[in-house]
Amino acid sequence: MQKPLIIVYYYTILGGVYCFQFASICYNSLTVKAIPVLMYHHVNTAGSFITVGLRNFERQMAFLKDRGYRTINTEDLADILNGNATAASNTVMITFDDGWADNWHYAYPVLRKYALKAVFFVVTSWIHDGTAEIGTFPYHKECKALVAEGRLIEAAMSWEQLREMEDSGLIDIQSHTHTHKKLDEDGIYQDITTSKGLIEGRLSKKCEAVCWPWGIYNDKYISDALRAGYKLLFTTELGTNTQKTGPLEIKRIAIGDIGVVKFRKKLFIHSDDGLSKLYLRIFK
Repeated sequence: MQKPLIIVYYYTILGGVYCFQFASICYNSLTVKAIPVLMYHHVNTAGSFITVGLRNFERQMAFLKDRGYRTINTEDLADILNGNATAASNTVMITFDDGWADNWHYAYPVLRKYALKAVFFVVTSWIHDGTAEIGTFPYHKECKALVAEGRLIEAAMSWEQLREMEDSGLIDIQSHTHTHKKLDEDGIYQDITTSKGLIEGRLSKKCEAVCWPWGIYNDKYISDALRAGYKLLFTTELGTNTQKTGPLEIKRIAIGDIGVVKFRKKLFIHSDDGLSKLYLRIFK
């Protein structure tokens, strides 16, 4: 056999092997439903950085509603991850971090309009008892500056607003720690215990989920969270979730100010465990 033909034969076989492996991964992944957990921070009149523009956010939520997605809260997710319930094929979780005022003013009305559940992880030291008429809602950098200056009413939601959302049956308020600071291992237990106690006391509900600020955590953080009574621990690690991944390192997907086409693509990829892993292996 001539050398060029040998080379062609070699690469044909090699290509076939890779195609078979790819097909095998895709086929096997179809049997493993996954739950994408969507991560948001702000919704405002226009998008920037980690802020989703109101127009895009409404389109994203309308897509979920129109396509029959089932949105879940932390109790639902715990049942699925612990094997006590089965996830529907179109199951998704919507999460918001920090507790910013624009979540109440812009995000909540859209969620209520489409009857979609969501989880709001709030920094309890930022939540206040005041009321204020805010004309223009600040963006992320401005919000952080206002919090640093103690001007919480201008940046964050109030306990009254949290209670109203919780009472709607759509919004599940959970912990994003008490201070949102980079604490050493000796300080984390007190911080998350304080946050849990405030949410349970002020809202008359169970607080059993915590989302780590900046996604920073280690085995000691996990141990302290379990000791404090938390059962679901959320990260910023990119990926999706199945019963195999468990409840202690829940992955999420940052959404951002994207249109429906890109939004649909993210949902499609991360609703399947094998496809999500393959995609992240190639593009992460």
